[in-house]
Amino acid sequence: MTRILRIAKSILLFSVFLFTRPDSFGQSGQAKYLPNFLLPEFAEGIIKYRNGETKSAVMNYNIIDQELVLAQDDRYMAVEYPQLIDTVYVKDRLLVPFQKNLWELALSAPVALFIRHRGKLELAGAEIGYGQTSRSSGGQYLRQIYGPTSTYSLEIPEGHKVVNDSEYWIRRPDGSLENFTTRRQFLKIFAREEKALNQFINKNRIDFTKASDVVKLVAFCNELNQ
Repeated sequence: MTRILRIAKSILLFSVFLFTRPDSFGQSGQAKYLPNFLLPEFAEGIIKYRNGETKSAVMNYNIIDQELVLAQDDRYMAVEYPQLIDTVYVKDRLLVPFQKNLWELALSAPVALFIRHRGKLELAGAEIGYGQTSRSSGGQYLRQIYGPTSTYSLEIPEGHKVVNDSEYWIRRPDGSLENFTTRRQFLKIFAREEKALNQFINKNRIDFTKASDVVKLVAFCNELNQ
């Protein structure tokens, strides 16, 4: 019963929050170029809920906390229940709920490509001699939510930087999922097509740190499996 009340309260909060369009947002420039977010700045998007309801809002995705953040004027609020969402459309990206997070559906095909965008905080580094730096963060990170209304502070802790820790996920036609981040891991998934894929990777200089390159590679996989 408590869980039902929490979900109902969340839906009501979203309805009230999203109904007001923050037209003045962005003029101050405070929410631009955020290393801990997927997009360089907050942007208008659409949330489609599983119950068929659709809402518009200014939003971004926090890759450290791995949650959708909505903006109203200079206030930012986290979406608590991504399982209520069917799809998020923002800029040219499509985000769908998976487990407790939102993943980007980068390529919809028989062999589909998802990107789990995530980041981790690392100490910017202190000089320890001979040009070397210490970058251990100890795995410590305080969530950026403050107060009972989940109001956000957009700044990362002082002295830290964001390191990309995203991973790619392949969904096969049978629904099975496999993840990879490197060339070796990718070729292991598609062992039967390894020769053709190696040639494609070399010819097109595929960089596995660039999502656009990986999308091209997975699109080629679909061509091989037609």
